[in-house]
Amino acid sequence: MVAWLQQHYEILGVAFAAVGVVLAWLQLRKKEPRTTSLAHSPVERSAIISGSHNQVHINTGVPSAAKAETAKPPRVSPNLVYVGAKRRPIYVSEWPREGICDPRSQEQRNHSFDALVLRFENRVASDRKIARALNVIAKLKFLHKNGATFREVDYGVWLNSPCNSTDIGIGDTRELVLLGVLDDQVVTFEDKRIDGTLDFSAAPFSYLESPGIEGYDRVEIVLIDQNTQASLTTKVKFWRQGSDFCTS
Repeated sequence: MVAWLQQHYEILGVAFAAVGVVLAWLQLRKKEPRTTSLAHSPVERSAIISGSHNQVHINTGVPSAAKAETAKPPRVSPNLVYVGAKRRPIYVSEWPREGICDPRSQEQRNHSFDALVLRFENRVASDRKIARALNVIAKLKFLHKNGATFREVDYGVWLNSPCNSTDIGIGDTRELVLLGVLDDQVVTFEDKRIDGTLDFSAAPFSYLESPGIEGYDRVEIVLIDQNTQASLTTKVKFWRQGSDFCTS
């Protein structure tokens, strides 16, 4: 036996060394912590679990930026709608706060004249909330029959308004003075009041934009609510038939 060991000691040395390496590797393997991780969970705000043996740590995921933001309520704005035109008598007051208005006295009725007014409504809607229209101005662009000439009015005149703009409550209607007939001549008007302080007493017809608009048969009206920036664009064709105004 001793003689055999002496003859094979090299082989036995290699075998014992291999066994030692295997045992050392198994010992290290035994000491390594066993972990479980769900750090890459596809479900937002799900638990993130990690631990070793008898320790477990739980964290909630961070919500996405989109979900963290508070949803903004829809913006409420007026619902401006053109509802037609009508002929009516108007009176040009010498007082800026009255402007162009309905004749209220017999004297005013004696000095009134026929006009064509356009009616605009802040219409209630069934699918959204409607806001009151504040400081609504009207810009006019008259187009000539030749298709090339036009005339612009920066501020149209609102009937019975104390300034160059008007308010339109929810469901209310306001009238814009488009044309008037003076001495059988068709004229239009421009509101030159800024704060109601201009004195028109020396020139009763200072609202006149021009001596006449003969040859013009269409107008583009742009309403702008200066409070919410809501707007409405309307195109109207007009003509006279006898003493009446017609529109389409």
